[in-house]
Amino acid sequence: MSDRQDGPELVRGVPQGLELGLRNYWYPMVQSEELPSGKPIGIRCLNEDLVLFRDKQGAPGVLFDRCPHRYVRLSSGRVLDGQLQCAYHGLRFDGGGACTLIPWESAADAGQLSKARVRSYPCAELGGYVWAYIGDTGRFPAPPIEDCVPEELLHPDRFVHFRLPTEEWDANWLLVIDGSDAYHAVTLHMESQYHEAVARYLGPEEGGGPKLTPLEDRRVRIVETDGHGLRGISVDLEGNMLDHGHGLDKIKGERFNLPGLVSNVLRPTAGTAAYVSRLFQVPIDYHRTRLFRYAAWRADTVEARARLALHFETVVKPRQLKTAAEDRELARVAGDLVDSRKNEILFGPDRDMLRIRRRIAAAFTAQQTGNRRAPAEEPTPAPASLVFPV
Repeated sequence: MSDRQDGPELVRGVPQGLELGLRNYWYPMVQSEELPSGKPIGIRCLNEDLVLFRDKQGAPGVLFDRCPHRYVRLSSGRVLDGQLQCAYHGLRFDGGGACTLIPWESAADAGQLSKARVRSYPCAELGGYVWAYIGDTGRFPAPPIEDCVPEELLHPDRFVHFRLPTEEWDANWLLVIDGSDAYHAVTLHMESQYHEAVARYLGPEEGGGPKLTPLEDRRVRIVETDGHGLRGISVDLEGNMLDHGHGLDKIKGERFNLPGLVSNVLRPTAGTAAYVSRLFQVPIDYHRTRLFRYAAWRADTVEARARLALHFETVVKPRQLKTAAEDRELARVAGDLVDSRKNEILFGPDRDMLRIRRRIAAAFTAQQTGNRRAPAEEPTPAPASLVFPV
């Protein structure tokens, strides 16, 4: 795949416009409980203001957050009889964006109603999230969401997943994705991963707490894994591998999937259940990114689900919240996207990160020429290509 871009670039490797997001994909918008019945909410996604609400049956609708009459925010309105009513003059809209009421016009005046249509996006509710396909459905029809999400969201009888709180980071989405490289964790998350994983299982050693090799006595070794590309492991000064909070489980599939899903297989320590950490990184605007994160396991019995729920609350959730806070701060201090990309000096272990950058840019460029995504070999978030322990 060529690195060359045909259009203007914001900075090397970033076609102009990509900094605001990659359209024509399904994105999580909010967690289900964050969208109540009877009340619209406004959010920003891919540099666009959107309004979400539920109809009479509880199904979500996603519209452009402006009334076509006087261009005020529809999210300032109310939900009446399962439809969204503008607070200003009372125009009313259904979940597909059709205007169903202009209070001063005859109900038979279809021409006026059609003129007042609001842009809408396909949406769905699945796995505890409200999703929307943000893009041009005329040029790039939305594929079934079932073809574009991880397998555990489709088979709750075989898997269990636990969601973490939604986060908003003060960083461009491309910098946030850069921060998902597979070798920073052994340094940045050394203490949070190790203590959360090991201390709770091994218990206090004689002298108090598990022994942790200090950072000054640690080095990083880059290894090539079977299916997940380059990974960093922690070693001592003699090259012996140290426990850094997760192993190198044999896995399958892609670690990164368009438009912004990162999957990591983690096993806190030997003998515990490996799980997949899913992280959806959704552009808000140039400066901010929204993150949705959950952990998933294979589990098909009530007993297994109860055991994993406890494991999530006592070990996985605290660990993920700590590592997320560390990642969030590093993304913030990375600063401006253009400045960061102009001034970086890359090394050999950054090759996987560069490959992801090129895939994202290729998908964006392909759309400019009428293709929905990058070349045919480009994997997307489909069940057959996603990661789970084997």
